[in-house]
Amino acid sequence: MKMNLPWVESPFFEKILTEKKLSPEFEEMARTYHSDGYIVLKKVFSDEEINLVIEEMKTKGFNEGFNFKNHRDSNRCQDLWEHSEPTKNISVKPQILSTLEFLYDREVVPFQTLNFLKGSQQMAHSDTIHFSSLPSRFMAGVWVALEDVTEENGPLFYYPSSQKMPEYNFNHFKEELIDNSYDNYHEYELFMEELMKNSPYEKKVFLAEKGDALIWSSNIIHGGCPVINPNSTRLSQVTHYFFKDCIYYSPMSSNTISGELLVRATLKNMRTGQVERSSFNGYPTPLVRTYKHLYSINAHIYYPSFVRFLTDFFFLFSNRGPMGVLKVLAHKWRVFLFKRNLIKKI
Repeated sequence: MKMNLPWVESPFFEKILTEKKLSPEFEEMARTYHSDGYIVLKKVFSDEEINLVIEEMKTKGFNEGFNFKNHRDSNRCQDLWEHSEPTKNISVKPQILSTLEFLYDREVVPFQTLNFLKGSQQMAHSDTIHFSSLPSRFMAGVWVALEDVTEENGPLFYYPSSQKMPEYNFNHFKEELIDNSYDNYHEYELFMEELMKNSPYEKKVFLAEKGDALIWSSNIIHGGCPVINPNSTRLSQVTHYFFKDCIYYSPMSSNTISGELLVRATLKNMRTGQVERSSFNGYPTPLVRTYKHLYSINAHIYYPSFVRFLTDFFFLFSNRGPMGVLKVLAHKWRVFLFKRNLIKKI
């Protein structure tokens, strides 16, 4: 029975597994992921691959003299892959991509990297608060140890099998019918911490070796342990992946009660350099802007493309001004040239 879920999270998992007739190795991998919500790949990356990334983190990601437009702070830099081929190579390593495509039965779309100097010390959370999809659960994370991890340098923690819980977001505990943002994130963290204290799931710690990779399901609850040795580092890289033919959105900044979603309309596929457009199982997704960056998915209201172009233009102009409009037009022109093989990259 086909469902709008990854087969490894389907209630028909055993039936599908039998039909696939996998080798013992792949059957064990699928069973582990289905049961626990994660798998560990040992020593996937060589010291040479990792050392190149560490050097890029020093010279680009955390170098204040390097012109870096994406978010970064003293411990984390986002999307270093856009400036660093070694960082990108970690994310698009064939073994990682093929494993993800085996587990999800769809073409994988790597779209974001996070590089850390030290342990994140994040509270318990699920990635689905940041990245979710329709159909649901077509998102995964891969955490890579760029050095050995000990109890002292803030290892990753996780709750095996917790991916089987609902995808919790603000509409599970907030009373008001209001839009949400990162300003509300700590309320979510407190809710998740209390939820896990009252859950049957057992907290485990991942003491990784340099080169190990942890692949986790979108909804597994995880976070970062306290850093005991303040002078220690915990160099690591996280890559987040969606999968083809989904609607990509961020519940964090959506109104999940009213169904108004912050659809990720500028999601860039690391494999192609192109923007990955949302669709529902390959079918076009009619989106109607309701307020600022929020969209409603609508299959009934006729919304001509010309009218949408005008509303998008006025929205962009009012928020970013003439230069913002020109930058978007320039990007669209580069995409046009790239698709026709007239330029090598966007």
